[in-house]
Amino acid sequence: MAGPAIDPIYSTQLTQTRNASIGSRVCLVLMLLFSLFFAAYHSDTAYSSDEVWSVKTASLDYDAEMTALKSDVHPPLYFQLLHGWIRLVGTGERAVRSLSGVFYILAALSLYGLGRELLGTRVSLFSTAIYVSSPLAILSAQFARMYSLLSLLSILSTWFYLQFWLKNRQRSWLVVLYVAVNVLGTFTHIAFFFVLFAQAAFALLCYRRVRIKTFPIAIFLSAVPYLFLWVPVLVKQIRTSSEGLAWVKSPGLSMVGDLFLLYGGAFWIFVPVLLYLWWRHGFKWWGAPDETAGFPHLPFWLLIITFSTPLLISFVKPIFNSRLAIVGLHLFALTVGAIAGKVANYVWPLLLITLTVCFIVLVHPASEACDNRALATYLSQNAADGDAAIFTSLTRLPVDYYLERTPTHKTLFETSFPTEIDRHPGYEGRINDPARRTALEQEAQELVDNIEEMQLKHRGLRVFFFHGSHAEVDSIIETRLKERFELVPDQEVRCSEGSPYLKQISVYRQKDY
Repeated sequence: MAGPAIDPIYSTQLTQTRNASIGSRVCLVLMLLFSLFFAAYHSDTAYSSDEVWSVKTASLDYDAEMTALKSDVHPPLYFQLLHGWIRLVGTGERAVRSLSGVFYILAALSLYGLGRELLGTRVSLFSTAIYVSSPLAILSAQFARMYSLLSLLSILSTWFYLQFWLKNRQRSWLVVLYVAVNVLGTFTHIAFFFVLFAQAAFALLCYRRVRIKTFPIAIFLSAVPYLFLWVPVLVKQIRTSSEGLAWVKSPGLSMVGDLFLLYGGAFWIFVPVLLYLWWRHGFKWWGAPDETAGFPHLPFWLLIITFSTPLLISFVKPIFNSRLAIVGLHLFALTVGAIAGKVANYVWPLLLITLTVCFIVLVHPASEACDNRALATYLSQNAADGDAAIFTSLTRLPVDYYLERTPTHKTLFETSFPTEIDRHPGYEGRINDPARRTALEQEAQELVDNIEEMQLKHRGLRVFFFHGSHAEVDSIIETRLKERFELVPDQEVRCSEGSPYLKQISVYRQKDY
């Protein structure tokens, strides 16, 4: 007996659904593989000053580590995780940075899950591709600091916020997870509070008609542990590290432009094509919520609030910078995905990732001739015991880190100029403040006098001057060095333009030596 007839239209739809499901899975797997490449590419380059501080602090025992962290400007969660990670994988550059890479990949997976529930599978894939290919996300994945973890927790917080607030799923375990993620976020970076503020503001302004008693309680509980356990420490940190944000500039159009470039990366190449496709489709943007796009406006408004709050504060007290802005990167990716995803097919995410790979391979610098590891090797091979080394930027700490690991370690007289840089190696402070020039000139005079006295004990002493980052500060010490010592031109080293803290190494010796 013949079986029931199968509707050919239904059969075609079923086949298309299966093919789309397979295609989305293949696309996701490929993006994750590319994410591994992005996280690992050149991740063995020399540590920066911030990263050396992370490694050295996380290598301490618990009590010493917490003492160091309380004198820093950041909460302790990342460093505690790195403490355990180092004991598993060691202190090699690639091994240490792989923790940030793990957070980066988990963030991509979490964003895909959030985007699929919020906007549908196809849009979610494109949003995930935007996130994975973002220069800001990639830089954070290759940086031994807390920013990849901060981004991951921001995504998870947004996901749970969607679950029990917008979708009215008030299960107690969801609330507990939401609170737990938020607590972890507050103990990762103070910028996480901008995420919580945006969520609370959006709930108040846009969904006042929805009365969920657990939400204000959850927000309150999210802040309580930080309030009691870390705010007293934060107050002391602010008092003792008043210059911790001295390097942050007041916001301007160039800063916002740089941030959007870091946010989007290769995606901006797609904009002309997207404009054409929107024109072909009658400029239909995200539209009203439907079965494939539950709450398309949510990421946009959360992005606006998260982005604008620190930006507005920065007009009074500059706090806004690209690292902090990673808390809103996933919202940017979802917002752009909600707009562009309606005209982008499954090929677009892979095309975006491919363009990013090409861009990174072509322009990403390999090991710099003047990176901190190379500088340590240079000193080890060229300096002699008793020679002096003067650093005018954030280079002494990482150079010392690598010098300690060279087989021919030399005993040198080392100092940073100004010496205050050595008191807070993660940032330089207000060394370019014109009001401090008289004090810097006095410090430079005393430093050169000290080195000149050292020559009485060490005939043939040379001075290795690492400079080029701050011309005005460099000139103060350089003028006095030229007055007392003789420049050795054939031993001078010039660095590439890509070197962030150093442009040149000048060598001085005693006159008429």
